[in-house]
Amino acid sequence: MSTNQHLSSSQSLAALPGLFNLRARAWAAWKRHRNERALENLSYDTLKDIGFPSVDDAVHKTEQ
Repeated sequence: MSTNQHLSSSQSLAALPGLFNLRARAWAAWKRHRNERALENLSYDTLKDIGFPSVDDAVHKTEQ
């Protein structure tokens, strides 16, 4: 193995953690987007049942 090949392979290995981090961030963003889409498709009653506050709850808190 020549010196140029060795430097080239060690430089490409140094980029691997950055690529893995980018891949993990992209995967997390895709999962977050998928979960948000699933929540958007739920009915109001289902959202209320799983703990999302209703719009009129905020109005009642400010009146008290």
